[in-house]
Amino acid sequence: MKILMISNSFPDSLGSYRGIFIHRLSSELHRLGHSVIVLAPKIFRDVPSKEVLDGIMVNRFWYPSGNRPLGQSGKVPNLAMVVYMISGTINAIKIILKQRPNIIHGHWIVPTGLIASVAGFITGLPVVNTAHGMDIRIAKKPFIGLLFNLAVRLSTRTTVVSEIMRSTTGLENSETIPFGVDNAFFALRGEKRGNIVISTRNLEPIYNIDTLIKAIPYVTASVTDARFIIVGQGSMDTYLKKLAYEMGVSDRIEFKGRVQNREIAFLMNLARVYVSTSLMDGTSISLLEAMAAGLIPVVTDIDANRPWITHEVDGYLFRPDKPEDLAASIVKALRGNINPSNLEEKRYRLENMVTWDSVVKQFVRVYQNIIHQKRG
Repeated sequence: MKILMISNSFPDSLGSYRGIFIHRLSSELHRLGHSVIVLAPKIFRDVPSKEVLDGIMVNRFWYPSGNRPLGQSGKVPNLAMVVYMISGTINAIKIILKQRPNIIHGHWIVPTGLIASVAGFITGLPVVNTAHGMDIRIAKKPFIGLLFNLAVRLSTRTTVVSEIMRSTTGLENSETIPFGVDNAFFALRGEKRGNIVISTRNLEPIYNIDTLIKAIPYVTASVTDARFIIVGQGSMDTYLKKLAYEMGVSDRIEFKGRVQNREIAFLMNLARVYVSTSLMDGTSISLLEAMAAGLIPVVTDIDANRPWITHEVDGYLFRPDKPEDLAASIVKALRGNINPSNLEEKRYRLENMVTWDSVVKQFVRVYQNIIHQKRG
């Protein structure tokens, strides 16, 4: 089977963080003997327009990016968006006519899912579109919402990464397939864990890392040896480090920046508690990794997190943007108020749901069913 994967985000090099889970899905499909072609935007000038990464043919289409991802600095420029859509659609059609894939798989309904849907409509190819967490936020915007609805209507099938996303208009009949977790996280045992708290979300406004930093003085007042590891990079990096200095907690925090996925597993093995302060999410891969590693999750009380956490049974939910609430939950977690057997039970259930082997087989089944129906 030949799959055209169209994604808003894909690694720009072997060490890149961007779209690593799309890369992993593509790699797993390739490992099973399927041919995968990727189409993604060309963000940086020095990145090749065509290359082969881990046996995957990667094509990047041009648009006036200004050397940064679309919309990273706030409002999306209209011209950039128009060029993005036209360039992406033209390149998708060219690849389809030349490579003759059996199916198109789009990621992020807007913008690249819409590119996938339009290209599929023009060429007659079936389209699977996967909605991610950020899709739900932008779908509420008036004009973007129209594009979102168009992309969904033109899709042969849609999937979502979180069950709660099926409550979004247009996604009610979607199949829920979360992205996978590396087996390395399930292998962790953490026998030497101290009072270490880890966050692995990027340093962008939506992830609200400043709430964690503001919570630290409350935590250390009760747990004097508590320390914090913050993994990730982003536009808030300088601000967050300045905030930590101003609050007098710089010596309690180790900012790790961007690290490879295997190193995240190593760092999680040092920690006891995982924190996510995100204001909005789909199914958070970081949360799944933390639960697979046996950490106690302390995460925002938002729709995407509630299906995964039973408050005070296998983790804690706290009110978003409330440092005192977060601190109180971290202190409870560090003091061992969660029964370890509950965490082990959660790990066992996850292992049968979200390993990459399971996830990729679910997508292959979706592809094959659609192709069979089209031929039938």
